[in-house]
Amino acid sequence: VKRPKNPFILFRCDFVKRGVVPASVERDHRNISRIAGRTWRLMTPEQKRPWELLAAREKADHARMYPDYKYKP
Repeated sequence: VKRPKNPFILFRCDFVKRGVVPASVERDHRNISRIAGRTWRLMTPEQKRPWELLAAREKADHARMYPDYKYKP
């Protein structure tokens, strides 16, 4: 069972999906992750709030679907 996504991962998925960094500019996802990380760090708490709410919803859904789930790396 996969862990629920955290706010940054949800943001990064949307960042790539929206094509903020076009493939014609950068194809390497390591660099896209770095750009998304810098963007995330520059965002205000108000800008991050929707992603935090989405992550909380995903975490609650995950807990309902897998009530006995325990993270074990």
